[in-house]
Amino acid sequence: MNIDADQAAGLCLVEKNGTVATVTLNRPDARNALNIPLLRQLAAALDEARAHGADVLVLRAEGTAFCAGADIRTDDGTAIGQPGLRRRLIEQVCDLIESFPASVAAVQGPAVGGGWALATAATVILAAPEAAFRFPELRLGFLPPDATVRRLRDCAGPSLAFRLLAADERFTADDLARLGLVEVVAAPDLDSRARHLADQFAAAPPDLLHHLRTALTT
Repeated sequence: MNIDADQAAGLCLVEKNGTVATVTLNRPDARNALNIPLLRQLAAALDEARAHGADVLVLRAEGTAFCAGADIRTDDGTAIGQPGLRRRLIEQVCDLIESFPASVAAVQGPAVGGGWALATAATVILAAPEAAFRFPELRLGFLPPDATVRRLRDCAGPSLAFRLLAADERFTADDLARLGLVEVVAAPDLDSRARHLADQFAAAPPDLLHHLRTALTT
């Protein structure tokens, strides 16, 4: 797969090994907060990876945070609480992550709001012990993406999903592991474990992976 030089050096990095694509959020100085340029690059990277034959995705991030959520300092001009460009792009990115027959999110630090939504779109979430998860959206006046609400409902049940999404409560990796939502992996082993698991998924026929995921989520 040919990666544009500007993209490879920019906010979103892409590496392809066989049918496994590793996509890295690369805005560590801003804790990988989701501004419009990052979201556009991320959507393009995911779309290109699928178009070039990637069936399995590893989603990871540089720095100490997986993703601090939407970057409201670079607002798109739409008031918080209304459908805007940033929200549409987050939903598009979540849909693209879910388009892979299998995907692994490697969460090494905080995953807040839209960052947790991206991780939730993956088939499996691996989390370092230092990872932390929080949804502040309702207190900011808007809802998380519909797909995120559905996935947490399916994984955790309506009552627990409501608490996860509405309480603006910080959950540790161990908290979510006890609920069966993540697997805790020692930080030095996080990337290697994610890539190993992705390789295991890639050994199966992609059409069967797709049918299995569909059967489990419908």
